[in-house]
Amino acid sequence: MAIVFNQPQTIAQLLEKSLIIPEYQRPYKWQPKHVNQLIDDIVHHRTKPCYRLGTVVLHQDKDSENAVLNIVDGQQRLLTLTLLCTILDKEENSISSSLLEHTFESSVSIENLKNNAQLISERVDSLPATEKQELLNFVLNKCELIQVTLDDLSEAFQFFDSQNARGKALAPHDLLKAYHLREMMDSTEQSERLHHVSLWEQGINQMMSLRTCIPSWGSFCSVCDVGLMVTTASSLVVTILMYSKGLT
Repeated sequence: MAIVFNQPQTIAQLLEKSLIIPEYQRPYKWQPKHVNQLIDDIVHHRTKPCYRLGTVVLHQDKDSENAVLNIVDGQQRLLTLTLLCTILDKEENSISSSLLEHTFESSVSIENLKNNAQLISERVDSLPATEKQELLNFVLNKCELIQVTLDDLSEAFQFFDSQNARGKALAPHDLLKAYHLREMMDSTEQSERLHHVSLWEQGINQMMSLRTCIPSWGSFCSVCDVGLMVTTASSLVVTILMYSKGLT
C-alpha cells in the first residue's frame, strides 16, 4: 500500500494544509450528540500534554504538482474541529483553513453546519476570554489526529474501508456512493460527477422522507431500509457503472 505519510499531526498543522472535500464524500451529518461528545472529551482531557482524536485518511494525487490533499476519511471530525476553532477564535479571527472556503452543495451539510455552529457558540460564548484562549490553544496545539496519506485513491479507500469496518459503520448508501463515484474519476468531468452526486442525494433524501412518513417502517422485514435504498439508487448505480466502463 502506497502510504506516503503516516504521522500524528496537531489540529493546527492539519488546518494549515490544503484540504479538499472531494465530490464523492458524503454530506456532513454530525448531529448535536456527536458535537457535544467531542467537546466533552476535549474539555475532559484539556490538562493532558497530548490528546489523540483518531485518524484522518487523505489522498494526494502522485501525478499532481500541488500539495492538495483530498479527505477520504475524517471529514466529519475535521469540519467540526474547524467550526470549534473558528468560533473560539472569533474575536481574533486568526484561524485560516481551506475548509472554510469550501462551497457546500448538499442541503443536509448546510443545515447541520448551521445547527452545529449555533450549538458550539452556545456552549463557549459564556466562557471567559482566558478560558476560550486556553481551550483554543489546547485544541490547536495539543489535540492530534494520525494523518495517513496515500497516493493511490483505490488504496486510500481500501484503508478507509478497513478502518470503517473496525469502527461505526457508514450507512450502506454512503459506501455505495463513494465506491461507484470513485470509479468515475478517470472517465468523467467534475460537472458530470457533481450532477450524479446531486441525483444520488435527492434519491436518498426521498427515501429517508418516505421512511419518516411510514410509522411501521421495518415491521414486516428487517431489510426494508436496505431494500428501498437499493431500489432508489439502482438506476444511478447503472449509470455510474456505464460511465466507469466507458459505455456512455
